[in-house]
Amino acid sequence: MLLHIVASPKGERSASRSLADRFIATWREQNPDEEIDTLALFEEDLPRFEAEHAFRKFAPIFGEEVSSEAEDAWRIVTDAVARLDRADRILLSCPMWNYSIPWALKLYLDIIVQPRVTFGYKADEMRHVGLLRNRPMQMILTRSSTMAGDYVDFQLPYLKHIFETIGIRDIRALVVPATTQPGAEAREAYVRSFDIQADDAARAF
Repeated sequence: MLLHIVASPKGERSASRSLADRFIATWREQNPDEEIDTLALFEEDLPRFEAEHAFRKFAPIFGEEVSSEAEDAWRIVTDAVARLDRADRILLSCPMWNYSIPWALKLYLDIIVQPRVTFGYKADEMRHVGLLRNRPMQMILTRSSTMAGDYVDFQLPYLKHIFETIGIRDIRALVVPATTQPGAEAREAYVRSFDIQADDAARAF
């Protein structure tokens, strides 16, 4: 099963979503019977991660008792992690917002990245250890001006680090800069110029 995490609210006008659709169409040619689960973060009723969840998060670490009410609230975490972990492959399409990621994706990550659930910590080595199984992950990342490798790129490095933290290390990325081309036709032509790269990535996925 392929999980497609959509982190843009722009629908058909989204460059990252458009390239992801191209990727999926090509991937489908080789995997016609595979299920695709689309997690459109701006269309999902994502629960807020609030105080009750934060207290439940640290209760086992602090040796505190967990109430049944806290366990019920914590289900937002276990359900979201289970949905992610069912996927054999993960596709993330995401624009850059303010040099980083959209708030809906950050909220989703704050839900699923949890100690003793998706990552552990080796104190003697001072490093985090992912608890989820490794699997292929393709990122399709767009941005208006920031080039890959720029010191203000807090999108790709952060996403790569956070997914590696939970155990997903087979990460590939197609980075598309300069998407704010003047004029709708010019923008569409520019995005479509990356179709070949999306096709190649899909065939290797």
